Amino acid sequence: MQITPKTLHLMQQVLRCIVYVGIAHTAFEVMTIWQTPEISHLWYFGIAVPGLYYLVPAIVLTIVIAVASKK
Repeated sequence: MQITPKTLHLMQQVLRCIVYVGIAHTAFEVMTIWQTPEISHLWYFGIAVPGLYYLVPAIVLTIVIAVASKK
C-alpha cells in the first residue's frame, strides 16, 4: 500500500488534532469533577475515560504514520 506524502501530512495533522482535543476534553472532565462536590471522589474517571477515547486512536495512528514513514 502506497501512502503519498500529502496523505502522510494529513494523517499527522489528524493526530495532532486528536491529541489536542483529547487534552482539552480530559482537562474539562477533571475540572467538572473537581468543581462538583458530590462526585469529587471520581477524579480518576475524568482522566481515564476521555483518555481512553483519545489514547487508543492516537496510538494506532502513530503506529500507522511510523510504518508509512519508513517506506
